Amino acid sequence: RDLVRSRGLGDVYKRQSKFMDLLIVIIGITIAFKLNAWNLTIETKSKVDDYIENFNSEIISNKESLDIAIAFSETNYKNIDSLKIILLTKNYTDSRILLLSSSMMAMANFTPSITTMENILASGDFDLIKDIELRKSIINTYNNYQTTANLEKLLTDYVSEYVSPFFFENIRFSDFSSIHPDYTKDPVFENIVFGYEVLLNQLINGYKVNSEIQKDLNEKLNSIKAD
Repeated sequence: RDLVRSRGLGDVYKRQSKFMDLLIVIIGITIAFKLNAWNLTIETKSKVDDYIENFNSEIISNKESLDIAIAFSETNYKNIDSLKIILLTKNYTDSRILLLSSSMMAMANFTPSITTMENILASGDFDLIKDIELRKSIINTYNNYQTTANLEKLLTDYVSEYVSPFFFENIRFSDFSSIHPDYTKDPVFENIVFGYEVLLNQLINGYKVNSEIQKDLNEKLNSIKAD
């Protein structure tokens, strides 16, 4: 009877030992999963922080370039507006006509950096940014860069198609003197100036919209960095 009892206790101890081994394994696996999830969370946060920092730096740089483009274009617009007034008043002897006309040959070229956006899209990491409003702002900003590029192209194409051919025919580029003195009275020249002004004004408005969109994104990025 004692032998049977002894064997029974031995079986109980064995079962308890196996149970403890299984429990240890389960606890170990659970801890490993939690550590792995913790490491992934830290890695994800670090990656998102890097993207936020890169977006912020890129937007600041793009904003500086855009401000230069706006300032240049607004100065150019004043010149074209002065030229338009001269033509409307038919003051064709005004000595400023040639100089003001040359403004149509110079254009701003805003070329924003889009490296961070390209990288985050190519890596498939864009979904890591959980703030929906921030994601919308980023998408809106970078999409608007294309809109601005299209407006610049409209003006560039206009210069290539209308301004440059007319200038080649009527102006000597070596000293910017007139080949045909009466070209300023040509209705075609007047139309070219008016058309240029419309497209330039459209471009400036596009630049300013872009500037406001960038400002909004920059504020969101700085808010997140502060948190």
